[in-house]
Amino acid sequence: MLDEYSVIEGRSQGFLKLLAGLGVLILMGAGAFFYVEHHGHAVTGMNNQVVWGLPHIFAISLLVMASGALNMGSMSTVFAVKQFEQFGRFSAFLAIALLIGGLTVLMLDLGRPDNMLLPMVHMNFTSMFTWNVFLYTGFMTLCLIYLWAMFEHSVYKKTVGTAAFAWRLVLTTGTGSIFGVIQGREVFGSAITAPTFVAISLTSGTAISILLLVYTFRMTGRELDQRLVFGMRNAMIFFLTLVAYLFVVEKVTRFYDPASFAVESWILTGSWAWLYWCGVWGMGVIIPMLLLFNHSWGNRVGGVLLASGFVIVGAFCFVAHTLLAGQSYPFDLFPGYIISSQFQDGVVGSYTATLPELFLGLGGVGVSGLIYLLGIRFFRMLPNRGVVPKGWDVPWNP
Repeated sequence: MLDEYSVIEGRSQGFLKLLAGLGVLILMGAGAFFYVEHHGHAVTGMNNQVVWGLPHIFAISLLVMASGALNMGSMSTVFAVKQFEQFGRFSAFLAIALLIGGLTVLMLDLGRPDNMLLPMVHMNFTSMFTWNVFLYTGFMTLCLIYLWAMFEHSVYKKTVGTAAFAWRLVLTTGTGSIFGVIQGREVFGSAITAPTFVAISLTSGTAISILLLVYTFRMTGRELDQRLVFGMRNAMIFFLTLVAYLFVVEKVTRFYDPASFAVESWILTGSWAWLYWCGVWGMGVIIPMLLLFNHSWGNRVGGVLLASGFVIVGAFCFVAHTLLAGQSYPFDLFPGYIISSQFQDGVVGSYTATLPELFLGLGGVGVSGLIYLLGIRFFRMLPNRGVVPKGWDVPWNP
């Protein structure tokens, strides 16, 4: 297998335009941050009931994809899938880029980024937010060491890669547990939430890796064997099946509990039901599965790319639905009792995103994109050619 790596030239007009476009996104995000910081969160669509809005959706989506972006590195290092070994550097670096973009949005959405020091100085180990400080920094550190091992000391690659694989599972479990351990909100508080986040990270991470690999190789004139794309397609089919399975198990389990019947019915028919059915299920599971299982679309690189795009949108919708529906459902302060006051008791929360929130979220995407572009421009992250081992072929096709 060819294992020679090189940087991209980065002199074409397309590269410079893409660089400029990402710079515009970052400037939009910076402008949105200063606007919200000056005027306060009152200029956003967030309110006393929905306190996590569109910026958090962008941030968590990027963090979830960052974990999943390590898929190819993990498959080659931990599970000895040799055809993906050549993309180990790309995989680890993409995970770092997405993680930094997500954390950037997360910090700027606080209004005052220095507030991030609070969970570091005042450790509350009963809070998942405190644990996430260690999880995010630990994951980035392991990815950096993993890159160092692949560049300079391959003898340590398997050890560090295995540690990064284990840490990424813990990281995504911690992100999902932010919601899974909350008992005060009836939509949250589920033991299946954390595994579902892990499964979503696997699908979205694979999807964004496919998109970036194919388009990067095309734009730089490098050869990429289509069988590699179809091998990743098969992995994504498996991950999508896992996601669908967890969705069904969670709903069956929750509907079986009489205490959860009302809230689960609201999820399926209430104000955010359109996002659940069209976004989470439609674009996140059903449409990609139909495309990938179709004999025509599933056996074309264009069809796999289209399915990957839907998977990423579906992952974004999953995070959006988890946050917005979870916060919008009315509090049940005293179960079994009817209470009445003038402060939103029994009222479903409403939320409409504003432009500053959108710009702030897109700014995080711009940060991740800029880091990725500069990384492949100045560091040897990509192989000169994407080839398969001698005698290997795709084990299954639709």
